[in-house]
Amino acid sequence: MALTASPTGSGHSAKRRSPPRLLLFCLAAVLVVGGLTALASHYANGYFLFSPGTAPSITSSAQCRASQGQLALPGGAPCVKLVLPPGKSHEVNGKVLMVDVEVSQAGPWDWARYELGLLGGDRQLIPVAAYAGPTPTSELGCQDTQMMQSATQDAALAALAELHYRVGEYPLGAEVTTVLAGAPAWSAGIKCNDLITAVNGKPVIDATEFTDLVQSLPVGALLKLSDHTSPGGPARTVEVRFAKTPPKMVALGFPPRAYLGLAVETRVRLVLPFQVSINAGDIGGPSAGLAFALGILDALSGGDLTGGHVVAATGTIAPDGQVGDVSGVQEKTIAVEDAGAQVFFVPTTELHAAKSVASARLRIVAVTTLAEALRVLQQQYGGKLPLPQA
Repeated sequence: MALTASPTGSGHSAKRRSPPRLLLFCLAAVLVVGGLTALASHYANGYFLFSPGTAPSITSSAQCRASQGQLALPGGAPCVKLVLPPGKSHEVNGKVLMVDVEVSQAGPWDWARYELGLLGGDRQLIPVAAYAGPTPTSELGCQDTQMMQSATQDAALAALAELHYRVGEYPLGAEVTTVLAGAPAWSAGIKCNDLITAVNGKPVIDATEFTDLVQSLPVGALLKLSDHTSPGGPARTVEVRFAKTPPKMVALGFPPRAYLGLAVETRVRLVLPFQVSINAGDIGGPSAGLAFALGILDALSGGDLTGGHVVAATGTIAPDGQVGDVSGVQEKTIAVEDAGAQVFFVPTTELHAAKSVASARLRIVAVTTLAEALRVLQQQYGGKLPLPQA
């Protein structure tokens, strides 16, 4: 019988020591924690975290400048720069605030607190599918930029219309706003922000013309699209073939005919009586439209639109002044109250969400149009809106 030499060389077999109980417990704890972390990471990847963002004031002040990657006033207060011609802008009495939501990928700890009911009332986990829909997350940044550009344009149109200025709009083509992953358009290399100006050699002036040209084509039809990344820039020809609509896309509301997997809207060039532009820094999305319109009106009409109050607003804006729904209203309400707002205009459908987190210091007012917000400011807050000679 062979013997294993002991460390002392005595000739006796050495006994294998059992791991200490504390070590076994630690190893088990590491495995459990590691497993839970991996599980939490897996589920967290399916969510975005919505947190209160900032509430920048809309101002034409030259002191609103870039600071550490953001626009800020002296002292660090966030701002949005409104650019108007000399002689058109007035110093304002009060403030108009826009508001944004900080959106980030949820982490394992966020998901764990959400599941335990400990996330808090000032933040939400939103499923990626509910936030992005079928749009690839890589396209969301482009969409946010597009929507911010549309919001500034529509806000200028709505504000100038209230002041009885005449404006012109000229269509430039069909701008791609969404491309679905794996769709024919995606495979052909079409991206968000591309500008389609022709289909099979036929000019495309707006989104309606594009839809009319392609909606009757059968499965397998080959399209040649003239595509620009910017108006007047170099064009390229992109070939894309119609495919049969996948069942999951039909379930999402796509028509059960041949499809390309993209969405378009008309890109326009505005002809304004004078320059109106807004620099919101890296903030994107369409929800600042109502606030932008109020800020433009305040600066152009004498600076007394708010009656000296701090007014915040959220909601999309259409050129005719219609106010549309937005997301993240609970987080926005917290942000504007922290910024000192006294009244917060929200779309009618968001009234309950805003009131659920607001304190008695902040009055929530639901509106469906820009005109309604103006009436409230004039009748209840002493605001003035003199019409210039336009």
